[in-house]
Amino acid sequence: MGMRLFNIRGIIFIIILILSAALYLFTEARYAALLLIMLFLILIGALVTANVTGRQLKASVIAPLQGTRGEPAHVIIQLENKDTLPVLRCAIQAVAENLLTDERDVFVQFLSVGRKKKANADFMIREERCGCVRIRIEDLLVTDPLGIISVRPKSLDIEDNGTGWISFLPRAAETRIPEEELASYDMESYKYSSLNSGSDPSETFDIREYERNDSIKAIHWKLTGKMDEIMIRDFGLPIENKVMMIVDKSLAEKSGAEDLIEHAADFVSSLSYTLLSKEINHTVGWYDYLENKFQTFRVDDENSFWLAVRGLISSPFRIDESSAAARFVESDSSRDYSSYIYVSDDGSEIERLMNYGAVALYRPEDFR
Repeated sequence: MGMRLFNIRGIIFIIILILSAALYLFTEARYAALLLIMLFLILIGALVTANVTGRQLKASVIAPLQGTRGEPAHVIIQLENKDTLPVLRCAIQAVAENLLTDERDVFVQFLSVGRKKKANADFMIREERCGCVRIRIEDLLVTDPLGIISVRPKSLDIEDNGTGWISFLPRAAETRIPEEELASYDMESYKYSSLNSGSDPSETFDIREYERNDSIKAIHWKLTGKMDEIMIRDFGLPIENKVMMIVDKSLAEKSGAEDLIEHAADFVSSLSYTLLSKEINHTVGWYDYLENKFQTFRVDDENSFWLAVRGLISSPFRIDESSAAARFVESDSSRDYSSYIYVSDDGSEIERLMNYGAVALYRPEDFR
């Protein structure tokens, strides 16, 4: 256990103790001696109480899976005391962090826990913006009843037991997509994969030397005759008209970006919802700055849609010189898509996506 003076109360107590000792040394008054003895007894009692209790505490966070923006969500931090001694007083500090906007709130509450019993600390989390809010126990201190000495229990595994999650979902409603674009997403694609071979003999993917178990039908007879070696023609792989929506989570500056981030999340959710309502299956992707990799989610029904939305609000926007388009091209994600929807207020990198298919740029600011 790590001991420390606990906030202002411990500092005030030490000041009083020093003044009492000085009074006794300079006056030798009997009342000063009595006061000094009483203060030492209180200090010893505080040390014993804070260090002996709270050795077998278990903490957990109980939170709803989903909340509503602008309405309070009830969060419980439960302490279970497995020891035979009661915990007379402890302080819990919890942090609520919106992983999408990087906003955070800190909550502190005091409570006591009887021996072999449980006690709850209640917090109300009110989130005005969408995002996945992570609630975690940042600190827990066992103190004496006066709050003079505080001790952090080493046996408390806050990392494993002290985290909860609440999803405050963005608004998803149909938004306007030009009819000609919707029609193009629904047409048959004539594009072939540049990364993988297939079984379409009308298109050649690659020419290579014969390998064992290759089909006789794949022999390129003209080249075989010219080169005196058996040459094989790998057939092309047609790409179905797959749509990839890339969300740019890079920011030019962080200050005052919360409204922009919230609107972008609402817009992306509405855009994906609109495609799904038109029975256009698609993939949504973005660069995840927490995982340091490009994430993709396939959306082909309502369940996969909400899974993608929860993924979207669980990673932040960050100041980044590289755009999502650049991150996507540099990643190992599949690029076998015939159409790309690029959601960004900066279209400077759109040319890089055009090397892989048709690209439509959507700026969230244009849809306010």
